Amino acid sequence: MIKAYAHMREVMTALSPINDATWRQLMDCCKVITRSKGEHLYPFSEMPSSYCFMHKGIARLYACDDLGQEYNKRFFTDGQFPGVMSALHLDESVDQGIECLTDSELIEIDFKLYRSVLFENTELMAYQIKYLEKHWLLDKDQREILLVQQDATARYLLFLSQFPYLAKAVPQYHLASHLGVSATQLSRIRKTLDFVKN
Repeated sequence: MIKAYAHMREVMTALSPINDATWRQLMDCCKVITRSKGEHLYPFSEMPSSYCFMHKGIARLYACDDLGQEYNKRFFTDGQFPGVMSALHLDESVDQGIECLTDSELIEIDFKLYRSVLFENTELMAYQIKYLEKHWLLDKDQREILLVQQDATARYLLFLSQFPYLAKAVPQYHLASHLGVSATQLSRIRKTLDFVKN
């Protein structure tokens, strides 16, 4: 089995068991793709037909405000599923895009094919419920609470503790956007923390 597929199966079965028959059905929806650093996995405001599994790489999901200012909603790393899910579920384009921040190897999953298998397969249904609970409800709630209740320094320190590799791999302006601060503010936070540490 290709390493990317083995990786995806490992990630999925960590949440919920998936037998060989279900896996074969799922594979009919998938293909391995690559994207280069700076290339869009899903161009901004275009209607996607798929989502992906990130085998290797880093990508960002971003949106824009009315003035065209980009802000990063989240990052995707190895073992995660990047996709413009609101567009897929609404079946219409939304003002979001996903850009690869590094060269990336992914598994592209045809959304409509996956949904047709999902609605006929109780194993995939159980997996989907557990995935949504863990990654979209609980994680999203935590992020929204942090943005409202904690200051920028506390958010940055939490980000460092949860994703230390991203703090080094992602350009500062992308990280600042994700934290809800300007790159200048993030630079000041880093300098203050370095001063306190030394």
